[in-house]
Amino acid sequence: MNFGLDKDQREIKERAAEFADRAVAPYAAELDREDRVPFGTLEKLADEGFMGLCVPGEYGGAAVDFLSYCLLIEEISRADAGVGATLAVHTSAGTLPILAYGTEDQRSRWIPPLASGNNLGSFALTEPNTGSDAAAIETRAERVDGGYRISGHKQWVTNGRAAGTMILFARAVGGANEGVTAFIVPMDAEGISFGKHAEKMGVISATTDDVLLDNVFVPEEDVLGEEGKGLRVALGTLDPGRIGIAAQAIGIAEAAFRYAAGYAAERETFGKPIAEHQAIAFKLADMQTKIKAARLLVHEAAWMKDEGMRVTEAGARAKLYASEVANEVTHEAVQVLGGRGYMKEHPVERHYRDARVTEIYEGTSEIQRLVISRGIVREHAASLEAPGGVAATRPVVG
Repeated sequence: MNFGLDKDQREIKERAAEFADRAVAPYAAELDREDRVPFGTLEKLADEGFMGLCVPGEYGGAAVDFLSYCLLIEEISRADAGVGATLAVHTSAGTLPILAYGTEDQRSRWIPPLASGNNLGSFALTEPNTGSDAAAIETRAERVDGGYRISGHKQWVTNGRAAGTMILFARAVGGANEGVTAFIVPMDAEGISFGKHAEKMGVISATTDDVLLDNVFVPEEDVLGEEGKGLRVALGTLDPGRIGIAAQAIGIAEAAFRYAAGYAAERETFGKPIAEHQAIAFKLADMQTKIKAARLLVHEAAWMKDEGMRVTEAGARAKLYASEVANEVTHEAVQVLGGRGYMKEHPVERHYRDARVTEIYEGTSEIQRLVISRGIVREHAASLEAPGGVAATRPVVG
């Protein structure tokens, strides 16, 4: 059993950490304060090859494994969770679905501009009247000659007005296979406009916008997957996407822990650093332990994806635990700093706000528990059907 990173993965992590400290962290507080999209930072990410890190080389990417991508997301999120969210949505929700479900024509047309960073990707599923119930979306795609006319209202689209490409989900009507369908849509298509810009608690440098669609024409060749089978695309995208959000949560937690630990080592009360007082020392010990445990869940889930294994439950476990750890650790980091932790001059205040959304987007913690529990039931049922060992696995009831 090997828990270490290989040479290439260590190199990615080191490059990402150096970039995060040099090109991302110094601007995080300013971007948070001004609610501004970090276009300059995104250009630098593209120059480093980070916008298409786990995209195959034939489509212009760096062709590294998914675990390396998670290492990148952790390090960037440690510096600025908003930039981490922008990159994560661009990659896992805006680019990889085309790789997984697209035709060769779609891959060759759409992925290279995304992998190079010339286009920023987005993912439009949520609507004002739908959240976790993705099957209830109301945006309609009317079948017409040569394609579809799409009208509707998408809410909280990360990268919204900054994106060049959108994976859009709408309910196809008038065709042979009516139902939720996925589409690849250029953001400059006629009929697309932007509604409310969300004023969020955290991850502020990741722009979040309402996208309005008024009779937008999408040609038939830009249906992603099969007509009426869009939920398969959506759920298949969220499974690995949750691993990336878990990595983001760890980055936020790590940043808060490092700052709190450094502060505790220097701040003195009663004649010694507060890190030597048991009340603070035990907080730091718990914070570090939980971060390391969460990181192992993320690495396990990423490794499983790289091995071609099912990651539905593994991704849910990683996101559930890592997001809760991020909230616990950032809470304790503020507590370690006391009154100073409540002030914007210290970054733990921002980390505390940034952590909150990791328990909400790409599936709330309640949804993750539902996914995990269903997996447990399915696994138990399969064990009862397997030859041999049935008596050992069946509990005695009554």
